[in-house]
Amino acid sequence: MHLYMLILLHGSDTWRSRKQLKKMIEEFKAKRDPSGLNLNIFDASKAEGAEMLEAMVTSPFLSEKRLTVLERLSESKKKDLWANLLELIKNKKMPDTSVVIFWEGEIKLNSHPLFETLAKQKFSQKFETLSGVKLNQWIKTEITNRNLEIEPYALTALTNYPFDSLWQIINELDKIAAYLSKETDKKITLKHVNLFLDEASNDNIFHFLDALVARRAKEAIKLLHTQFDNGEEPGKIFNLIVGQWRKLLLIKDYFSLNPGSTSDNAAKALDIHPFVVKKTLAILPGFSFAKLKEIYRELLDIDLKAKTGEGDYASFLEMLVAKICQ
Repeated sequence: MHLYMLILLHGSDTWRSRKQLKKMIEEFKAKRDPSGLNLNIFDASKAEGAEMLEAMVTSPFLSEKRLTVLERLSESKKKDLWANLLELIKNKKMPDTSVVIFWEGEIKLNSHPLFETLAKQKFSQKFETLSGVKLNQWIKTEITNRNLEIEPYALTALTNYPFDSLWQIINELDKIAAYLSKETDKKITLKHVNLFLDEASNDNIFHFLDALVARRAKEAIKLLHTQFDNGEEPGKIFNLIVGQWRKLLLIKDYFSLNPGSTSDNAAKALDIHPFVVKKTLAILPGFSFAKLKEIYRELLDIDLKAKTGEGDYASFLEMLVAKICQ
């Protein structure tokens, strides 16, 4: 019977799998290796195969175990490495002192016998995307961890919002917590949730505009479809895009008239949040003021056509992306 340990952490929920990986590393260091001399962490998508294999078979220094972490092995172009690892496991050539954790995002286990073998190991875990009651409970726990409370309607709104991942939820919870740190009442209300979820939608639109201005057509289309797939109404997305484009025009115009001014001054003059001004300045060089106005007129034309039944917002937006990025 072998005593070495193989663990595969994988699944679409990378926030929880990352947290579990961090916990396992910290526990190993606390119990077996405070010095960190018996811990190796590799980005397996880039690292040399020989270096990783050597770490897995090397005896520990003044410790009972050695821990090797291989991240994103599935992205490695060295397919012979997969075969070598499988041979190492099947032929029981690894020392009993070795503990190896493989971390992956969402992968197809049947893409290679190695991943099928790893998935069957006793302590391997798959982290599925949370939804419904489980997501609701997870959000409540995270809010409690921040010494906050939440109203039932606010919790329902957070649970039902089409977030991309737990990473995005954590980001929004941190923003709300920072906002409430200045308040005496530490209870999250529906008003707080709506305030920050509107901002989250605007962030997604900003990333789309960033890709559009940089003429990264594939990325822009992907971001647009992500919004559609999340259940956002194309008309609502269109209105957000128009609103952000209007800010591009205002900020571009302000700095053309006040070339020596600062982002803080622009924010005050235009009544736009300073952070939005700074983000916008980073993408503005992509278009002249004349080009921005031309596209804004096209957006207004799209709005008119969609409202008079000549087409739909989704199709018009895709055509606009293709035209701008050509």
